Amino acid sequence: MLFNLTRGFLYRSFNLQRFVLFANTFTEQQRAVVSKEISFYNKLTPKQQRVFEHRVLRFIDYHTFVGRENLIVTERMQLLIASTAIMITFGFSRYLLSRFETILVYPQHYFSNVTQQFHKGEANPSYKTIVFSWEDFQEGIKIEDDNLNLGIHELTHAVHFSFLTERSYSAKLFLKHYKLLLISLTDKTAQKRLIKMNYLREYAFENQYEFLSVLVEHFFETPEEFREKLPTIYHRVKLMLNMNVADF
Repeated sequence: MLFNLTRGFLYRSFNLQRFVLFANTFTEQQRAVVSKEISFYNKLTPKQQRVFEHRVLRFIDYHTFVGRENLIVTERMQLLIASTAIMITFGFSRYLLSRFETILVYPQHYFSNVTQQFHKGEANPSYKTIVFSWEDFQEGIKIEDDNLNLGIHELTHAVHFSFLTERSYSAKLFLKHYKLLLISLTDKTAQKRLIKMNYLREYAFENQYEFLSVLVEHFFETPEEFREKLPTIYHRVKLMLNMNVADF
C-alpha cells in the first residue's frame, strides 16, 4: 500500500529514490541556475535535492546534446533539459531514457525531414532522438502555470516510449496506471464530460500519446486546479508517476 513519505509529496514503493553512496553534486553555479529556473527543485528537501542533482548530472552524462543551425549547447541548456526530465521521473528508480541517446536543440522551430512539417519539438524512438526548439523550451519554463511546457510534453513522450520496452518496476508501475486511466475514459459520457470542462486543451484529444503528455503538463503546472477539477484523473496520474505535486 502506498503512503506519504515527506510533505505528502512522494510515495513509498519498491523503486522510490534510494540513498546514493557516491553522489554527484552540483557546483554552486549549476545549483544557482537550477534553483532560479526550476521551481520543482526548490520544493524538495535537502536530501531529495542531492538525489535530484545526482540524477541530473547522470542524465547529462548519459545523453548526447547536439546543437543545430550553429546553436552552441551551453551547460545551462543541458541543466534545464535534464532537470525537466528528472522532475518527471523523480518518483522512479529508472530515470534515464533507455530508448533515446541524442538530444538535438534548434534555436527556434525547425523543419523535420521525417514529417515534412515544422515542429517545436519531438521524441522519435526510431532515431533514438529527442528534439527541441530552444526558444519554445525556454518559454515553457518561464511561464509556469499556463499548462504549456514543451520540455515536459516531449520528455513525457520519451519516458513513455522508453517504458514500453522496459521490464523494470518503474515501467510496470507507469504503464499499469496509464492503462487503467485509459480504461476509465472509454465511456463516451465520461469523454464528453471531460471535453466540456474545457480544462485540457484541444490537442490532448489528438490521440492517447498526446493525451498523456498534456495531462503531465497540467499535473506539474497547475496541480491544485487539476486535482479540484478532475480528481479521479489526477489521482491516476499521481499513481502513474508515483508523485503527488499538489501536496507540496
